[in-house]
Amino acid sequence: MRYPILRCLGIALAAAAARPAGAQQLTPAQRATIDSTLDRLFGLGLAPGLGIVVVRDTQVVYLKGLGFADAEARRPFTPQTVFYVASTTKSFTGLAAAMLDLQGTFRLDAPLSRYLPEARLKSPRSADSITIRQLLSHTHGIAGGPVEMRLAYTGEYQGNAQLVALLAGHDALPDLSYRYSNLGYNVATLAMDKVTGESWKETLQRLIFTPLGMKSTSAFVSRFPAQRLAMPYGSTPAGYTRIRYGKTDANMQSAGGLVTTLEDYARWLEAHLNDGRVDGRQVLPAAAIRETHRPQARYSRTVGGVPMVGYGLGWNIGIVNRQDTLFIHGGGFAGFSTSMSFLPAHRLGIVVMANNGDLGGALTGLAAQAVYGILTAGAPISADSLAVLRGIVARERENIRADRARRAARPQTMPLPFAAYAGRYENPLLGTLVLELNPEGKLEARAGVAWSAVEVYDGTKHQLRVELFGSGSVLTMNVEGERVLGATLDAQTFRRVR
Repeated sequence: MRYPILRCLGIALAAAAARPAGAQQLTPAQRATIDSTLDRLFGLGLAPGLGIVVVRDTQVVYLKGLGFADAEARRPFTPQTVFYVASTTKSFTGLAAAMLDLQGTFRLDAPLSRYLPEARLKSPRSADSITIRQLLSHTHGIAGGPVEMRLAYTGEYQGNAQLVALLAGHDALPDLSYRYSNLGYNVATLAMDKVTGESWKETLQRLIFTPLGMKSTSAFVSRFPAQRLAMPYGSTPAGYTRIRYGKTDANMQSAGGLVTTLEDYARWLEAHLNDGRVDGRQVLPAAAIRETHRPQARYSRTVGGVPMVGYGLGWNIGIVNRQDTLFIHGGGFAGFSTSMSFLPAHRLGIVVMANNGDLGGALTGLAAQAVYGILTAGAPISADSLAVLRGIVARERENIRADRARRAARPQTMPLPFAAYAGRYENPLLGTLVLELNPEGKLEARAGVAWSAVEVYDGTKHQLRVELFGSGSVLTMNVEGERVLGATLDAQTFRRVR
């Protein structure tokens, strides 16, 4: 969850004196205020497209898309646009685990060794001492490593058995305190797959998407034509630019691997606001829904002006106005930002999507908080807050400009010709890294389905810059004379094999 702009503004949710006594449509004044507020926020130019759905009790009371899902094609962002929602996937995976626990087939409090006896972890962690519940509540004490990288980025693995074996390459963390990551969900679903005999992707479809009628939700990007997908964009000093769509079926993973629509997310919010009831029917078991809302791990920090107190199964838990519980989860990936939340006391749930992965994260979080303010206290975002926000956005854009200028000022030369560095490099944990020349004579990097342009970082040290795993990394080429023998990336050495 990344809301740096919200932290600076200190915008918090306001409480209303009265609670909604049932499904209520918006008043014309509320709708007009939401329209104007979203128009002002979207007018800041943080993303080409923005979508929002608001559910009150059992009804969709607001559903709207602004701008473009594909700016170049001028294709509008609509409630039917299929959007990659990143880490909000965890709420679905957590519910599936709770449902299987309720059925007695996959126990949250069972040790990992019950389902994956072959798993080996670095001491003092062991598959005997870590439970599924700890994996799903980020209290497992295992550091990040090759399993996360292969699942979320490269998609390079030969089935679950290889992933389980790669767990031995993950270091142990100092303790079992709450540390958010993708790994716990990845490992939990390796165990889940063993029990169900199917992929977690099929389990979510069977247990959740089909019963809820979420017809445009899937862990398979390939099931939707490109004309329905929101395209990803990154921020520039002046606006935004199209970037590569970084997700394929291969790297859609259980901690961040779903595409869906605003229309489908409305059904998801309705289920959580009503203990699994949708369209007047008990579609999902109430006990499983409640289990995902129960605090599984305690932690204390402030995000977007909201004190966070714990984590459920796929939900961060916050307290607003010193009394109301807020369930919230964000999702961010290159080109995509999602804010998903609900306030049970007010019978309100909101999902906001923006197809920009950096400044778009501030846009989605602020839009959600602004709409909550309007619907719970009649308080739209103030002109002062917008002025502060504009200033912060200007500074963020200046930071982007300065970073680009620093990178552009680096000499783009190396001691050897670029062709000397092109080749195939392998690492037993992270897999294959390929450097190759493009038609313009520049280097490009590939690791499975992950791709990156390559810049020279420090030619005097044979160092390149790549963005394969979500942020910039320095790739140091290991050179002997005029021979390139390997490469080191994030402390991992890749041996040249071709």
